[in-house]
Amino acid sequence: MKFQIEVDHSRIVVEEGQTLLAALRQHGFKVPTLCHMNQFSPTGACRLCVVEVEGKRDLITSCSYPVEPGMKIKTNSQRVMRARKSLVELLISNHPDDCLYCERNGNCELQWLAEDMNVKERKYFRQKSAYFPDNSSSSVFRDPAKCVVCSRCVRVCEEVQLVTAIDFIGRGTRTKVNSAFHKGLNVSSCINCGQCIMVCPTGALLDISHLERVQAALDNPQKKVMFFVSPSVVSSLADYYATKPSVNMAAAIASVLKKAGAYKVFDLGLGCDLNIHEEAILLMERIEKGKQLPLISSDCPSWIKYVEEFRDDLIPYVSPVKSPQQIFGSLLKDHFTEKENLRADKVFNVSVVPCVAKKFEASREEMTHKGISEVDAVLTVRELIRLIRALGLDLRNIQEENFDSPFDQSSAAAWKMGYAGGKAEAIAQEVFTALNTNSREVFKFNLPKNISAKKETRIQVNGKTIGFAWVSGISEAEAYLRQLQQENRNDIHYLEVAGCPLGCVGGGGQPIYHNATARNRKKIAQDMEKLTVLKRASENPAIDEIYSSIKSVPAKGKSCELFHTQYLRRHVLK
Repeated sequence: MKFQIEVDHSRIVVEEGQTLLAALRQHGFKVPTLCHMNQFSPTGACRLCVVEVEGKRDLITSCSYPVEPGMKIKTNSQRVMRARKSLVELLISNHPDDCLYCERNGNCELQWLAEDMNVKERKYFRQKSAYFPDNSSSSVFRDPAKCVVCSRCVRVCEEVQLVTAIDFIGRGTRTKVNSAFHKGLNVSSCINCGQCIMVCPTGALLDISHLERVQAALDNPQKKVMFFVSPSVVSSLADYYATKPSVNMAAAIASVLKKAGAYKVFDLGLGCDLNIHEEAILLMERIEKGKQLPLISSDCPSWIKYVEEFRDDLIPYVSPVKSPQQIFGSLLKDHFTEKENLRADKVFNVSVVPCVAKKFEASREEMTHKGISEVDAVLTVRELIRLIRALGLDLRNIQEENFDSPFDQSSAAAWKMGYAGGKAEAIAQEVFTALNTNSREVFKFNLPKNISAKKETRIQVNGKTIGFAWVSGISEAEAYLRQLQQENRNDIHYLEVAGCPLGCVGGGGQPIYHNATARNRKKIAQDMEKLTVLKRASENPAIDEIYSSIKSVPAKGKSCELFHTQYLRRHVLK
């Protein structure tokens, strides 16, 4: 039912059941918040969204109060403005004065609120709480001194990722966010997904930066620094810089990295193609044997860590194929160094990806051999943007340079790996092509029309029906897997799991700014797919050259040694 309410002497039409905040924002009224997140139940914790309602004695939180017929609301009365300003001043009273060198300077919601509320000086003084930063994790840096106790990180960690690596401890003014038993994140149940970083309004949560070690390697004449750039990074920067279609963003990124001093810059899309090709072979082998199905994707390090910590019963079903990052790192440190007559310990591999969990993955013990890591450093999209700014370069006006051969091209399948459902389609296409003996059969990968429907489909090939499914976000993955088990279903043969909502386009290493949406990046990636000449992973000529060079076949011998790994149960504080 629709009805009208009065807001700041104007009448607007609202729907029964809407919260005041949703109705106000829908009609263009700006109401500040810190704790509110779309698609989450409201908490009213920050109190910044208060409004004045005629007939109510107290100010009410618009995020948790429903609209009512006949309401008369004031969103910017003096009483409301004073209340909001006082709340911001109280938050600032216990906040560090290090804005000039804070990573979120200029992109901090507390800063924006202070400017909007016309806060010019520190009004309240108190002895600041003694907090100590936690840099124990290989991916996530936590600075409790900058925490405003908004609850966003806690809710994402608990409700979306089902991990609860951090939670509230203490009461009243002593309330703070911490990990279990006040221990570091490195021994907690954190899966390093970085979703807490994406929702944090201040600099309380950041990624562990590898920028300094990369710059040190670039300055070292003894090191050969090789970058490999994920296709997802290309679509992210195209979205961030809002470039025209005429700008070849991949070539612009390659040019920037070469100007920074890179020895080689490669396309990580080849690693994606190899990952897809290996998993497709493995899937066909398991279907033939009828064992350990469904085959579950292994390219997301957050998902792998979750399985090791919480669902070790799934380890036999998880693909042993390494992620594209580790495949490429292994390829460079072994095959490429031998071919180019280079020493592996003098090569410094840098992966550029939209994921902070890749930093943890690069540090895993099984990814280091005889003291030499497959990947030495990982830069997120945010770090790459900072590097570009530090170099004083403009990506939109730079002389373009192509990726270096022999790893300079990838297929459309590599772009598909950037968003949920894309890899499942790429694997299905590989399987269909390999098994199809009927020239009249056409590959069809039908996506569900209803966005809330089960994300699964089936392909028909040679009289066989092969089921594919995809999920993103740990809560969605857990719910789907439990459903398969409870219903005793065996019609799904391959399951793609992305730890971050919507996949890598919503990764924890993506830029944090207003109007940034994963759907924009997904659309750019899909547009790039259409422009790519090679459509399937196995069409990439470099793949056959690699297998020929290492004298191996997919999923056998040397390729297993380079491109496969294993996972074990992980014991952590929960």
